[in-house]
Parts: sequence; structure tokens; C-alpha cells
Amino acid sequence: MINLGYNERRVIEMLRRQGGLSRSELARELEVSAPTLTRLTCSLIDNGLILEEAEPRAPNGRGKPQTAVKLNPDGLFTVGVYFNPDDIRVCVADLEGHIRAEHIQELHDHSFNHIMGLAVPSVRKVIKKAGIDKDRLLGCGLSFPGHFSRNPGHVFQIPQFAGWHDVDVNADFEPLFGMPVFHENDGKAAILSELYYGAGRNLRNFVMIWLTYGIGGAVVVQRQLYRGTNGNAGEFGGLFPKSHPRPSGQDLCNLLTNSGVQIRRLREIDESYREHPGMREWLDRATDQLRSLSLTVARTLDPGAIVFGGSLPDWIIRHFVQHLGSLEILGEDFHVEPPEIRLSDMSDNPHLGAATIPLYRATTPSYYSGRALKGWS
Repeated sequence: MINLGYNERRVIEMLRRQGGLSRSELARELEVSAPTLTRLTCSLIDNGLILEEAEPRAPNGRGKPQTAVKLNPDGLFTVGVYFNPDDIRVCVADLEGHIRAEHIQELHDHSFNHIMGLAVPSVRKVIKKAGIDKDRLLGCGLSFPGHFSRNPGHVFQIPQFAGWHDVDVNADFEPLFGMPVFHENDGKAAILSELYYGAGRNLRNFVMIWLTYGIGGAVVVQRQLYRGTNGNAGEFGGLFPKSHPRPSGQDLCNLLTNSGVQIRRLREIDESYREHPGMREWLDRATDQLRSLSLTVARTLDPGAIVFGGSLPDWIIRHFVQHLGSLEILGEDFHVEPPEIRLSDMSDNPHLGAATIPLYRATTPSYYSGRALKGWS
């Protein structure tokens, strides 16, 4: 068990964003006194969360060399479990977000028992493969498509997981994995990995639009995940009713199927389909819909960036980013600098997003509510 105070979390956050820093640099950035910073770093070093760099360095090449401190990648580990209609992905990640071991397996049965029957042994397998110190295993993050109901333990599922309506996230998962389990849906888990390791690493405010079989997303405000009253902030799919054409992967699959092309999985839609009449029709319409969504996001939230990612084929998401990335497209009377439209580089690792959930809960300053726990009995 470790106690992470608010300022200790700030140290970890600063080192995660900027890399190794000297104590004087940290004290200046955090606006704390040198004795306070020394106490904070000594506590974090004693707990194995940060390290002193082996070689001292001089600031700007002048003056007395200073020893920098940096995150210890072996200081904490987390497990990530992510699944969507196509596959299940499991990993072990370290404190710097490096995946130490992973397992990916296609899904053909979407029942709770089948998926958990794959997930639980896969978690044991990746922990063993990573060869980590289990006493430094913080917990398991779990993510899958869906949005939250009024009961925070229950999640409304996409059609492929409709049989999960009686599953309580808080009560039903932790006993299976034998460790603390933390859950966010796929869009919110994805934005956490963007916040720590991707496009949002140096942004205070940004939005993710997460395109898979459905449409999801998430919002970061002042470097914390904004969940909203019922946990559903950023659920952009609700702006596009399922009874109408929408910019979702399932909508695209249905359109292609109706035009005589049999598509089983999103990844089957490679660039050879670019000139298919149905594909061109869908791209034009979906781009217009996402343009409207981007303008709404820009006007209401004023983020520094809008990041597009998801399990839609990469070439399709790149198409959206390329066609949405200018001031004129966001609106002719948008007179301030618009948010940057960015392509996520984390879409291939949604399980890292899941693994980031327990780390976010335990180390982010904005989530501080007392004691952070490490390990379990």
C-alpha cells in the first residue's frame, strides 16, 4: 500500500508530460519550495515510483550539474482488457505506458461467459509473460463499447453485447480477475491513453471522437476526464439516431451489404473499396456529418484539438482528418483559431487505454480523494 498525496501526483504528472527534470526545475514548475520538493521526491523514490538519472546534467550546459529525476517504468504496472465485436485485447503496461506483454484474439461468440472465459486466462498469461513484480500491480482496467445508465454499475450495450444487460460492472468483474477492476467505456479509455501518451500529452483541453461500429468519444477539461452528470459526456453517437444514416462503422457495413458487398468485419474494408459507389456515397455523407459535429464541439467546448480515432480502417479516419482540418470547413464565421484536427496514433492499442484507467485513478492530481492503493490481498 502507498499513500500518494496531491503534490506527489503532481510530480508524477509533470514527469510523465516532460520527462526527466531536475529538482529545481520541478520546484519551479510546481511552485513549491525546495524543501517541499525534496520531501516529495524522496517519498516517491522510496516507493520506487521515480528514479534519479544515472548521469548528472548541467542546466543549459552552464553552472553546477544537477541530477534529474524521472519516472521509474517498473514502479507500477496495470492490466488492460479491451474488447469489441471483432476481438479481445489484453496487455500489461508499465508506468510509462509501454506494453510489456499482450494477447489478441478474435471473437466469434459475444456472450459474457465466453468473453470472460477468454479474458481471465489471458490476463494470467500476460502477467506471467511480462515477468513483473505482482506487488507493483495496481489493478485491471476494463473497456468495451457502451454508455452508462443511471446506475453507474450498469452499462447499456451495443447490439452485439445486448445479452449483457444484467451484468453489474462493479460486482461481476473483480471476483473474476482477483484484483481491483476499474471500468470506462472504450471512448473514455481511449482518451486517457491520448492524455498520457498520445496527441493530448501537452494539451489541457481536447476532445476525442471515437469511431468504431458505433460513435463514441470523450472530453478532457484541464487535464482531467470530464464524465458529466451520468458518466456520458462525449457520447456523440446520440446526435445521430440509429434510425437514420449515421457516420458509424455499422452503418457503413449495412450500406455495403445492401449494395451486394458482404462485409463481416470493419478491417475487411481496405482501400480497394475507396472507389465503390456505396463507399463514396458514405464517405461524402459521413464527412458532412462529422464536420457538423466538429463545429458543434468547437463552438461549445473550445478545445485545443479534436482527435479522431477508433477501429474504423485507418484510411477512412485519415480521410476525415484531411477533410476537416481547416478553418473554412469549421465554419465561415469562426473568427478565432479553430481546434487542431488530429489523427490518433493510439487506435491500434485500445487495450493500453484500458490499462491507463487504474493509473489515472491512482496518480492523476485531479482524481485525488485520499489514499491510492497498490496491490491487493
